[in-house]
Amino acid sequence: MSNMTFSNQRSSTLPVVLPISWIDRLTQLARERGINRSALVREVLQQTLFNDDKTTLTDDTKDA
Repeated sequence: MSNMTFSNQRSSTLPVVLPISWIDRLTQLARERGINRSALVREVLQQTLFNDDKTTLTDDTKDA
């Protein structure tokens, strides 16, 4: 990791490290859906992290 650099500049990309054992399955799933592997990972992250149903606060928790 000695060649890692950090910057204050924002980027539209984020490296994601996945176990090598997942690559074949991710490739298979992406092909089944007709998209590339990066698009598949991006879609899963979007649905998991930014799903409005999971992040909507109720009136009871807004003031907490």
